[in-house]
This record gives sequence, structure tokens and C-alpha cells, in this order.
Amino acid sequence: MELRIINTFLHIAELRSFSRAARELGYSQSAVSAQIAQLEAELETPLFDRVGKTVRLTDAGQTFLSYARTLLATSEQAKAALQPARQVGGTLRIALADSLCSAFLPDLLQRYHALCPQVELVLHSATADEMMQWLGTNQVDLAYTLDEPLVQPSIVRALDIPESICFVAPAGHPLAAKDAVTLEELARQEFLLTERGMSYRDALDQVLEAHQLSIKPYLELGSAALLCQMVERGLGLSFLPEYIVRDALAAGRVARLNVPDCTVTMRRQLFYHKDKWLTPQMKAFMELAQQSPAEDTC
Repeated sequence: MELRIINTFLHIAELRSFSRAARELGYSQSAVSAQIAQLEAELETPLFDRVGKTVRLTDAGQTFLSYARTLLATSEQAKAALQPARQVGGTLRIALADSLCSAFLPDLLQRYHALCPQVELVLHSATADEMMQWLGTNQVDLAYTLDEPLVQPSIVRALDIPESICFVAPAGHPLAAKDAVTLEELARQEFLLTERGMSYRDALDQVLEAHQLSIKPYLELGSAALLCQMVERGLGLSFLPEYIVRDALAAGRVARLNVPDCTVTMRRQLFYHKDKWLTPQMKAFMELAQQSPAEDTC
């Protein structure tokens, strides 16, 4: 039973598609089908039901799933055990939210590289759904996200820090002088917002919908740091994590608006899969993230 075939099985189980798994792994679809056929022959039982374009685990496949994850985790543990004592090396793969990159990553990566200079870091910007999928298929080791509290039986939370999301306007904007701003007033302003599907953008849309209002931004971007810079230039208002705009607020380049009808807090969370063996490089990163100086100012 080959580990590469076990890995292919886990990808198909998570993606529910032979073709998507083939693309993710860089195989042809025929090669993926041949690997699963070989595995099913070895186990003497079908692992997937293939009805039309639908792929689902059989009962046997569902039973084998946890064993497959354990097999891969044990393999990683064996490789790490053969490394020289006290030497932390290998690769660390992290999926993370875009807004965390500019605010927390530079300092964290600097300290991590100083501690573990032989570790190769591979970073992927992703949505929360993509992160959970990649953890399940062992495509990443850790997921660092800003979202609502995520609770899944298959994931373990190593970090959970509340982060405020706030409305910001250019310095000198008429609304900045008001003690409080209503949602109705905001709905008449020009906005620059993150893309739909991002956690705090969705939370804002839900609050507005509850008040039968909507904001139609003239520009949507995935980069929260770039949005803050555009607000500083007077191009509109935005709704961003406080840690993104903290320096601009302190310097007086933007103003935070008090909007009593919209109080949103997200959670900065670090996850790994429950079946994942914690490598030394994973443990080192989690410990540094938990000690991050930026947390003291949140």
C-alpha cells in the first residue's frame, strides 16, 4: 500500500472528484483512477460510489478514511524522528487570510526564521473554506484565518484572538466629526470594500440587510492593506480590521467612525487537522504565534 496512493485517496475523498484531485496532484485522471483501482484491489472492497458525475465514499471508504489519515501522519512522524536531534528542518505549509499577511506575518516570519533557519516556508492566501479543505487533504499544515468562530470536529484550534472590525473614513471627512453615525448615513457614502465571501464583508452585509439597507461599493479588492491606503488618499470609506488601520489611525491619516448599530468582532484563529502529527516546525510556529507582540495591542 503506497503512501502516494493513500494521499490520492484522501484528495478524492475531500474534493469528491477524481478530476479535481488529479488537477490538485498534477496527475492525469487516468493515473488517479488506476491508483484507486489498485488500492481497492488491495483492500478487496470498493472505496467510492461513482454515479454519473457524483463521487461519494462507500461505507468501507468512510471506515478507511481515518486509517488513511493516520498512515500519512505516522509517515511524517517517522521522517521527523530521523532528523538530527534539536535540528528543526523540513517544510511548513501555511494557508492564511490576506489581511493577516501585512499585519502579523512580517514580524512573525522574522522571528520564526531566526529560530528555525532551516525550515522552508510555503504560504498560500486562501478563504476559510479553502483552508478547511486543504487541512482535510493534508495540502497545508496550518491555517491562519480571520473569521467567525470555526468549529469542526476534524480541526483543532491552537489560537483564538478577538479582532474588532471598524468603519474608517479619510481624515477630515464630514462624518469623522460626528459622535455617532447611522447606517442610513453610511449607505449614502462612497465605499471601498473587500470582496464578497470574506468574513467581515459578509458580516457587514448581514447587518445592513437586517436594517433593509445595502452598500454598493464602487471598488472591491481582496487586499485590506491596499484598501486602507486608498482611504488615506480620500477615495472613500471602508470597513476593515482594526489591526490593519491602527497605524493610520494613530498618525491621523484616517478616522474611525462610531456606528452603534454595527459592532462586528471576528476571531483570529490558527488551526491544524486533528489527525495531523505535530511536527517540530509546526510547534515552533504555533508557539511564536501565541506569543505575538501584536496580540497585546488588540
